[in-house]
Amino acid sequence: MTHNRAIRAPPGSSIVEAIPVAPVQAGPSGQTHASPKHRWWALAVIGLAQLMVVLDATIVNIALPSAQQDLGFDNNGRQWIVTAYSLAFGSLLLLGGRLADLFGRKTTFIIGIAGFAAASAVGGAANGFTMLVVARAVQGLFGALLAPAALSLLTTTFTEPKERAKAFGIFGAIAGSGAAVGLVLGGLLTEYLDWRWTLYVNDVIAIPALIGAAVLIGRSVPAERPKLDILGAVLVSGGLFGVVYGFANAETHDWDNWMTWGFLAAGGLLLVAFFLWQTRAKHPVLPLRVLADRDRAAALSTVLISSAGMFGVFLFLTYYLQSTLGYSPVKNGVAFLPMVAALMVMAQLSTNWLVPRIGPKIVVPTGMLLAVGGMVWLTRLDLHSSYAPHVLPPLLLLGAGLGMSMPAAMSYATLGVRASDQGVASAAVNTTQQVGGSISTALLNTLATSAATDYAKHHLTDPLVKANAALHSYTVAYWWSAGFFAFAVLVTVLLFRARKRAALRTEDAEGRAQAEAPPATETVPGAEAVPATETVPGAGAEATAAPLPAPAVEAAIRGQVRDRAGVPVPRTAITVLDTAGHQLARTASREDGSYAVDTVDVPERGSLVLIGSASGYQPQVATLTLDGTPALHDLVLLPSPGGVAGTVRGGDGQVLPGALVVATDQHGDVAASATTGTGGGYRIDDLPPGDYTLSVSAPGHRPAAVPATVSAENTRCDVRLSTAATLWGTVHTQDGRALEDARVTLIDAAGNVVGTRTTSVDGGYSFTDLAGEQYTVIASGYAPVATQVTVDGGQAGVDILLSHKEA
Repeated sequence: MTHNRAIRAPPGSSIVEAIPVAPVQAGPSGQTHASPKHRWWALAVIGLAQLMVVLDATIVNIALPSAQQDLGFDNNGRQWIVTAYSLAFGSLLLLGGRLADLFGRKTTFIIGIAGFAAASAVGGAANGFTMLVVARAVQGLFGALLAPAALSLLTTTFTEPKERAKAFGIFGAIAGSGAAVGLVLGGLLTEYLDWRWTLYVNDVIAIPALIGAAVLIGRSVPAERPKLDILGAVLVSGGLFGVVYGFANAETHDWDNWMTWGFLAAGGLLLVAFFLWQTRAKHPVLPLRVLADRDRAAALSTVLISSAGMFGVFLFLTYYLQSTLGYSPVKNGVAFLPMVAALMVMAQLSTNWLVPRIGPKIVVPTGMLLAVGGMVWLTRLDLHSSYAPHVLPPLLLLGAGLGMSMPAAMSYATLGVRASDQGVASAAVNTTQQVGGSISTALLNTLATSAATDYAKHHLTDPLVKANAALHSYTVAYWWSAGFFAFAVLVTVLLFRARKRAALRTEDAEGRAQAEAPPATETVPGAEAVPATETVPGAGAEATAAPLPAPAVEAAIRGQVRDRAGVPVPRTAITVLDTAGHQLARTASREDGSYAVDTVDVPERGSLVLIGSASGYQPQVATLTLDGTPALHDLVLLPSPGGVAGTVRGGDGQVLPGALVVATDQHGDVAASATTGTGGGYRIDDLPPGDYTLSVSAPGHRPAAVPATVSAENTRCDVRLSTAATLWGTVHTQDGRALEDARVTLIDAAGNVVGTRTTSVDGGYSFTDLAGEQYTVIASGYAPVATQVTVDGGQAGVDILLSHKEA
């Protein structure tokens, strides 16, 4: 719905000329979509779907012994239940993210939920090993659609800085604690119901998630639908498959097994080929610009290394609690709940308070340091340790550290990404999580097994050699996990930008993300279309600006003007009005597109209207709320709509009034249409620049389709239609009697059947809308007769007499 708001000027004052701008609503991602009315309910839906995916990392593992006993498969089969899911999920994540960009996030999200739930139902009802493995693989396939779509929906639903921070805090807490919740839930379901409910529980979660997604999440429509890079999809899927399978094989076999190094080598080569191809592909699966940003690289590195370190907690601490301390599966899962609580609390504190004030360069490494401390603390566990004084403190420390780092990293990994790259950027986050977990599981298991073997060899006289060897292997795994987190500290300190530089960079990133589509606008009579009100740091209003406050500058308002491709637009006229329509200031952008409005020209506080206009572009308008601090606002100008005009003539050069001209875009959708006037002329205005097809038709003429490229200037396209010929005649017997119901077939010079007619009572037939060429007429009713005739495109008709001998 468009809200009209008038800007009135008192008598004698000047009013800026009204320039109408079509109202469009768009998220900062650049995909135009309806903003959800209940964003926090939408977050609940997204969180449910994410929980469904992360639960499966651990919930099924608890049920494997019961499933093995029920279905009768061996220990190698147990590994395939886990591997089938991780292979499909890990290898298809980037492709799934690109499909979300291709078909829309909501559509992909719903398909992912429905498919994941259906596969879970099949797996729960499995009557044999093969059925269960296939169901797990299909779960992974639809999980690869669901996970990137969920994260990209979160990114585009929450664009206001404070809301985004809170939402990512909640989402990051779910992602970080899902494995622990899976342990608890898996133990409860297996112990009190049945192992099959570890799969059926996904259907219980999916039903409200599906209903909520259909009702609460706004439909996303790609502004520029990307094309799928088939070769890139094959290379990256094959490469990730090789890497994930190689590490999985190393976990169950050995590092010198030919399948381990063979798949790892093949996967690595395919990934190298993939990245080389992405530099040349016209529509890359993973545009390398997504990885080029320093903050995003730091965030993805954090997710990768943290995922590797987390497995040292969940995997080996689970072994310790169950094997050494004798915990049941349910008690084991409950033991992790304090860590989950600490993670959730710190996630909110980190994203809502710490990061906005001191930046990720300090917060994320500090979180990693806390995780290092927690892992080092775990190395002090022994055979006689108890939960409260020895296990609980390091778990709380780990939860706090992961809560500080993971949600902030996930937020920065998708911040400022272009609209057409949102899905694949989200997929990159999930892929790093999956690869990090695969590397950690394989490497830590190998190191722990070797450590246990070496310990046993050197302590043969120890009566508790088996228990102490296991404990020693856990300690080695904890030290390596601590090393992972320590490495993450170094990487994040080096890569994350300092707070002020990060603030400026975030502003630029948000502006580039908006470049894919115009801001949400309201039509303002007497001025221009006004986007949804933007927050200036500290103002508390809605914003398209960055979540971090800007550094102090002398200008009251400054920013950059760019086109939708990110190219600076120099000499853009910048006009500032007050809410009464008075002009307060006027300036122009420099050669690099930057502009600044001096503090002496505008009040320190209050609402202002900022207008940017340049030749060849649509004017853009923003409402700014000043709170005494400098305001940063980038303008993204879209090309002015163009038009196409011309004259439609017949084959003889005469103008054709009343001809219909229809313009369709590259997707085959009708963009506009017009009818020629008395002089044969037509004109179609307000077409966005691009390639179109003009379909032209007129009575008595053959239709034609011609290409037309529309730019900001008017395009001339004249069309000439050839006259449509008519072939008609009668069929009668030798004695002159008209032959009714005779069949007449017309075949063109290439042997194609043009049409078939049945003669009327007077023996007549006709073919219309024919091109000028040679035809063969075949009449049958008695003995068939064929006659050749050449039709002149300029003729009105040709009389053909055909006769048949009566039987």
